This record gives sequence, structure tokens and C-alpha cells, in this order.
Amino acid sequence: MIESLKSIALIILIGTSLYQSFLLASYSPPKIEPIQQSNYVQTETLGKQAELQDMLFPDQIIVHLGNQQHSVLYPTNYYYTRLLDNIKQRSFRGFRKTSMYLVNVNWEDVRNKQQGVEIRFRDGIPFTILQQVLRIEGELPADNDKVTRIWIYSKGNNEDVRAFFFTDSPGVGYEVIGADFTSKDVENFAAFGDVTNLYKTTNSGDYYLPVKALRLPSYTFNYTLLTADQLKQSLFVDPGITRYLKERDGSEIYTDSKRGFQLNRDLRWITYSDPVAPVESKSEVLENLLAGIKFINQHIGWDGKYMLARTPQKQLFDNQAFTFRQYYESLPIVTSQPEGYGFLKMQVQKGIISGFERSMIIPDLKTAQRRDGEILSGDALEERLQYYQRRSSIVSIFPAYHPVVSEKTLTLVPAWALELRDGTYDFIE
Repeated sequence: MIESLKSIALIILIGTSLYQSFLLASYSPPKIEPIQQSNYVQTETLGKQAELQDMLFPDQIIVHLGNQQHSVLYPTNYYYTRLLDNIKQRSFRGFRKTSMYLVNVNWEDVRNKQQGVEIRFRDGIPFTILQQVLRIEGELPADNDKVTRIWIYSKGNNEDVRAFFFTDSPGVGYEVIGADFTSKDVENFAAFGDVTNLYKTTNSGDYYLPVKALRLPSYTFNYTLLTADQLKQSLFVDPGITRYLKERDGSEIYTDSKRGFQLNRDLRWITYSDPVAPVESKSEVLENLLAGIKFINQHIGWDGKYMLARTPQKQLFDNQAFTFRQYYESLPIVTSQPEGYGFLKMQVQKGIISGFERSMIIPDLKTAQRRDGEILSGDALEERLQYYQRRSSIVSIFPAYHPVVSEKTLTLVPAWALELRDGTYDFIE
């Protein structure tokens, strides 16, 4: 009897439980609360995005007019842009490796007596990257030389046009087998030269100096500094787990246990690192370059116009280093310090950016104050160089903006930049 009552009670309890579950499911669905992710912040860029093509352009285009006359064109100049656009529409097909010392060309005559165009990349650029901006067709040279100059010239009417690619290997160059130019094209190219502002050279064309003083303005801007919070939100997936360390030298380190960045407030400098495991396979320069630009686009952005200034010397198995030089108007921003406003350096390994360095300074371009001025002419500069102690170490001379940073302002001062053999720069204003 007792067992029968227990069984009946159990059946009633089970039935009641099932009935209540039915009612809950039918009339009161459970309220699902989303998981709170208040500590997660999506990355935000602090500057604009850029494409590789935006960063590939020559430092100078030298137009040889004949009769020992030369014109030097700089980026953003109207004639520079028109001439470069014309050349981009033509093609270079096939290359024959040659010695620039033994090739049957009198370069002194070509420079001073014949019309032509000389396109210069100061630190050199690999063929695979140059192919992204110029129409280089057919099989590329197998060697890993960097192109430092492209020279296109003609002896005159109805004469064949010759084109040569100079490289960073002494005496090594390539003659273009099928250049898509005529002598009339070269004549038209020469018309882009500025005959009102001629240049001359006294050192076989290593560098050119203007006959007249160059009129170049200086600019002063207010600026702000990138903050640790901005960088955490841009570089870290979860800024809420960031750890902070302060070094004895006063620099600050922020890390999310995998990545990290260091701020040196005295130098106003940022160093970011993301350790990457070593790889055994060869890394392609173009692949790594595109990956590095994509990373900056997604995480920091570009706070101005930049040029790809330096690429790895050879294809390496480990980190490949790239340097981007900032431009303002037509001139590069150059500093004598390794950590200075005006450039961004990055290291990329197998498509992953393992580190970058850049200034913390962000100028407010709306506050620009312009002051007209000029820098020395070639004759006055040559006179100054006679007393320059390291003259034998000069690799090149070019006009540039030298940044002067105070507590509240950034001033870009036009000057002649002297590039020295050890990779440093000096200035003559």
C-alpha cells in the first residue's frame, strides 16, 4: 500500500514538473543577456590609408637639355608630375646585363650634349617593386640588384632611343632591349625642363646644384603627441589587459603579454614590437612590403605623404627592414638623428610585421605659418663646401626640410642636406 502511494506521488511530481516546463517554454522565454565586452575596443587608425603606388616615386627627375644645360624636377612639381605620367604610359621590355664602364657609351657626352631624362631613386628600388609603378614587361633580371637610376636618351632626329637601368652594384647595369620611346618622345620630354631655373654639375653628375638660389618657404605648425591610450586602442586587441612598466631611463613600456610598444618622451619616439618565430623559407620583398603597408593602414595610418625610401639589401630569411621618408610639398623631411621626425621604419617577417618605429609628433596642418625664404645657389654652396671638413664623405646633396622641434611647435626649415657615406646627414642652410 505504501509503495503504491509513493509511486502515485512520484508520477504526480513528474507530471507537475513537465507541465510547468511547458508553461515556461510557451509563455515566458528565457531572457538572454549578452556577454559584456566593455574592455574590448576595436582598433582605430590615427591617420589616412595609403597604397604602395602612392609611395613609389623618384627623388628627382633630371632633364638633360643639351648644351651643358640641366633642369632638376622635384616631386609634386607640375612638370615633374606631367613628365612622370608620360613615362608611366610607356613600356620597358627585356634587359641585357652590362658593365656601365665597358658599354659603348660616352656618358659625359650623353649628359652634356644630348637630350634625355634621368630618373633617380636615391637609395635604390628592386625590380619587383619598381614594376608596380612602371610598365616593366617580360622576364625580370634574376639578380637582386636595386635600380638607382633610369636614363633615357637619344642622339637626335630619327636616331634610336637607348634606355639604361643603373643599379647599386658598382658598374653593373641593364640596357633595355625594347624601349617604347622615339626620338620625338625624348624631345618632348626635354620640353618639360625648367629653363628659367637651370642646374649644373661639377662631379660627373653625382649631384646637381642650381645656378640661382632656390626660393623655398619654411613652415611652422602646432603639434600634438600620440598618447599611450591611442596606441593601446590601435595596436592591442584587448587594451584592458595592458601592463605598464617604467624603465630607469624614463621610457615607458606597454604590453598585452604578446605585443608591446615603448615610448621615449624625451625623443618623442615610439618603438613597437611583436616577436615572430624564426622561419626557414625565403621571404619575398614585395610580399612583406605590402603586408607592412596593410598593417599600418589598419592600425596607425599615415599622417602625411610618405615615400618608400629604403628596402632590404637582399632577399633575407629573417626580418626585412623598410624605411619610409615623409615629404612635405616637394621636399623630403630629413633629420640628423636616428630617432627624429620625418620617417617610419618597419621590420616584416613572412608577411607579419615584427616591429616599427616612428615619431610621436602629429602636426596640425591647419595651423601652418608660412615664411618665404631661399637657400644658397650652387656657386655659394660650392664655396661653403670648400671649408667643409667631411667633404670627401659626401655621397649626395639635395634640398630638404630639416625639422626643428620645440615644446609646442614643429618648424620645417629648408636647407641643403648632405648625405654622408656612413648614412648620416648634415645641413647647410
